[in-house]
Amino acid sequence: MTTEQKKAKGILLAIIAASSFGFIPLFARIAYAGGFNPFSFSLLRSIFTTIVIFIILKTKNRLLTVEKKQIPTLFKASFFGYFLMMVTLFTSYNHMATGLATTLHFIYPVATMAGAVIIFKEKTNLIQAGALCISIFGIYLLVGVKTSGAFSITGFLLALVSGLFYAYYILTVCHGNIKNISSLLQVFYISLFNSFTLLITSILTGTLSLDITFTGLLATIMVALISSVIGMVAFQAALKVISAATSTILSTFEVVTSLIIGVTLLGESLSVYQMGGSILIISSVIVIALSEKQSRKPE
Repeated sequence: MTTEQKKAKGILLAIIAASSFGFIPLFARIAYAGGFNPFSFSLLRSIFTTIVIFIILKTKNRLLTVEKKQIPTLFKASFFGYFLMMVTLFTSYNHMATGLATTLHFIYPVATMAGAVIIFKEKTNLIQAGALCISIFGIYLLVGVKTSGAFSITGFLLALVSGLFYAYYILTVCHGNIKNISSLLQVFYISLFNSFTLLITSILTGTLSLDITFTGLLATIMVALISSVIGMVAFQAALKVISAATSTILSTFEVVTSLIIGVTLLGESLSVYQMGGSILIISSVIVIALSEKQSRKPE
């Protein structure tokens, strides 16, 4: 496979991952209506993901072993990445409007690009920086511009910190000593550690509820299959081919996918601001994809 073909594959995987993550709001809404809360929803999602990937690995006769020095890195990616990102983001929703909190959370592409360039010496250019600015403004138009509600410093800080935790996760996966582990094995251990952390947290905080409906359970299984098994594995695989900064810019397509699902499946209305925001995000994805195919990822 040529370098251009690998780049194209990485870009496609990043877009597939973003599209898969865009289903989370739909399934979360169904699960919450079926008795789940954010912690129980995330817990069962992690458990189902772990089980499915374990079955896949065993079917492929793949070993589950990793080097001893890689285990702490996998745990840190799980705890400081997904777990604390989820806790801070969901908590921010209790202090401010969801749309604005989501917009602030998408500071993570900026933080990822800054970390990749400053810490890991990844190369970037004005085209990538411009595409990033366009996509962030598009997200604001799409979910934040007409958001109403009281402003909260606590919610503001929590939403921003959630983005920083996710940036840490991406940089750890892309540049840490786990970067050579297969995508399936990475997601398996991250989901496994998440399951234990979420179980302990849910018990200690009294948020573990089993009073759930079959529909809610089915929605949780679907989010595990689509957004975790497909989405997370695709995103990890993309990080092995294209840069961390590029992957996160392409991941902003997630918001467009959520909008499309809301309009087509939930009958939500589409405003002029949302149309404009979607066009900007799609444009930035196209620009960054073309730019990435013309460059080489630094070794």
